[in-house]
Amino acid sequence: MSIFGIFKKKKGGSTETALEKHVRELKCRKISLVDTDLDELAADMQRDPQSVMNLTPVNYYAVKNEYILALVYMSADYSEAYVKFKRVAYEKVTGETGLFQLDKHTLARFLAKVGIMINVDADKADASDNSAP
Repeated sequence: MSIFGIFKKKKGGSTETALEKHVRELKCRKISLVDTDLDELAADMQRDPQSVMNLTPVNYYAVKNEYILALVYMSADYSEAYVKFKRVAYEKVTGETGLFQLDKHTLARFLAKVGIMINVDADKADASDNSAP
């Protein structure tokens, strides 16, 4: 192998799904949460996406040894939103879940827990403004 062989792209089948490719193009916010059992969290999210509201946000610097990192992916109009959880222990990812879809109202409530206020009903407000003479 030549010295420039290390810069070549590896050939092989990509295990990334079409949804994962689409999600990479969306805006991403990272939110640190209090550490919890990742398998239990994934099971709760599969049963009910509203269970994301049971998680407690935390300052990264307060508990940087072990925490859950929520990667929240959202479109510009918040019509589609997904969340993926990663368990981080001592700066290394020790586990991760798949993608879970969130509706825009759950997304707004979850982001409000960390101080990010979004208006998901802006399209309704604009429609009512246009109907007035």
